[in-house]
Amino acid sequence: MKKLLLTISLITSIALSAQAFTGTLGVQNVFYNPQTKTWSDQQQTKDDIHIKNKRFIGSGGFSEYYYENGKVAIGPVTNVEFVDNGRLIGVNSHDLKFFQFFYNDDKITSQTLSEEEVQKLYPDYEIVKISQFTNNKITIYKKFFQKKNILLLNDTPLSFYKYTYKPTSVNPSYIKTFITLSHPGKIVFSHYGDDTPEMPALTIYVKNKF
Repeated sequence: MKKLLLTISLITSIALSAQAFTGTLGVQNVFYNPQTKTWSDQQQTKDDIHIKNKRFIGSGGFSEYYYENGKVAIGPVTNVEFVDNGRLIGVNSHDLKFFQFFYNDDKITSQTLSEEEVQKLYPDYEIVKISQFTNNKITIYKKFFQKKNILLLNDTPLSFYKYTYKPTSVNPSYIKTFITLSHPGKIVFSHYGDDTPEMPALTIYVKNKF
């Protein structure tokens, strides 16, 4: 029985992860093709520019990518990266923001994705912007007996470093921007339960509707 429950839990976890991302999550090796100006997680030609992901203790969970000669290619901008249709996309789980990386003149730069661009990546998610909260609270409605997928997108200067959800079941992923609303109730997103002007707690009230 225990083995059966463990198997079901594992399958559910994999399904949740696959549901949230359109590309290969957490790529370690990335290749840029100068001819097509596209990114891939597999080498396409001998001229591809190869960068490799490394993580270090004390980095705050941020990724760093290095060229084969040891030079830094991408500094600590995002926590998880993936390739989507030739683009290199990164997620900053602390700031609830998405970035696209560009290669130009031997330099890699990043640009924040717009709400419209994020929505195209995740058409099955309803985007809720932080600026839509009033006094750090918001009410979201869902249909009876149906789940609703929400993508929290930060369009403010706030940061949510080491924030977690209560209940934790709404977000089993390392990437904090995705949440699933299953039941009516209250969800609190906070820094160890704190609620201060510097680190305000966000409260989401979930209600059913016909």
